Amino acid sequence: MIRELNVNGFRCFREIRVEPLTRVNLFVGQNNAGKTSLLEAIELVAIGGVEGLVRSAVRRDEKILTRSGAEEEFKEHVVDPSHLFFGHDLRFGTSFKIEGHGETERWVRCTVEQASKRETLIKTLRLRDSVRPTLHLGGERLTISPSGGVLPPPRRMPESNPRVNFLAAESILEGRLGQLWDTLVLTPEEEEITESLRIVEPQVERLAFLTEGRGTSANIVLKLKGIEQRIPLGSLGGGLRHFLALVLNLLSARGGFLLVDEIDTGLHYSVLVDMWRLIVETARRLDVQVFATTHSLDCVRALARLHNKYPELAAEVTVHRVEKDAPKTVVYDADEIVIAAESQLEVR
Repeated sequence: MIRELNVNGFRCFREIRVEPLTRVNLFVGQNNAGKTSLLEAIELVAIGGVEGLVRSAVRRDEKILTRSGAEEEFKEHVVDPSHLFFGHDLRFGTSFKIEGHGETERWVRCTVEQASKRETLIKTLRLRDSVRPTLHLGGERLTISPSGGVLPPPRRMPESNPRVNFLAAESILEGRLGQLWDTLVLTPEEEEITESLRIVEPQVERLAFLTEGRGTSANIVLKLKGIEQRIPLGSLGGGLRHFLALVLNLLSARGGFLLVDEIDTGLHYSVLVDMWRLIVETARRLDVQVFATTHSLDCVRALARLHNKYPELAAEVTVHRVEKDAPKTVVYDADEIVIAAESQLEVR
């Protein structure tokens, strides 16, 4: 597990230290404080390499829109890496560094450099990390086109070790859920998926992914008690679909990391204690470290209720308040979460 995270020059952070990190970690704070950026920093330091570098840029749709008639611009270089650097700065010498300390030391360093001594005007990104030891010295290089973009990996990179699953708040692709489902079918975790869905919809009896034309919500179907007709997942609301995505990503992240933006999206406050119980128990059993964000005070209050009902589980959870331009997060352990909730203190 990562016990401490240090970020310098990455996205909105000039510098920030996040510690202590526990089995389950919740980031709270105002808009644009950097909660999602912390998730992306953890993702990058866990994955390393070019794939880790461009994942968040692709997810945020940070692209260079080239002019169709400009021959000097490389139209295939679509990812705009400037937003990964503090101040959106791509000048020579600009860099960021992310370090994760724990049982395994992890680090990523990325610097804007000139291509060579002769090519002094061409910029490259030089990426070094601890995930790929053979690349420590030279690192990997990506050429920055005249338009300011870089080319994403031309093919899907091999699965990282450990597994790193990122569940974004904006959209959930059923094709991706189908891939996760395929990894869990006929495993001990398959039955857990259906049982978990009953937290949100108690009438769920069975779940199935249709094998043909996977790509819309209608291809995930449910059997409900007392109803013979199979029901498309999309007919039951966005909250259940988000919860299914959460469960699939959690169960398939054994031995790795789960990163969830806006973890309580679409969920009623009455199910949040059971949600947290499921997450903590499963993360502990499968050796998954969880990082999540929220804007919901109900989500934090649910952790206080978790502490009252299951104190041994709540001890695995830490809340970090992220404040804009602060060099360190404000930390709340299980007991402090209860005090804050009872006193109606602002922890968001």
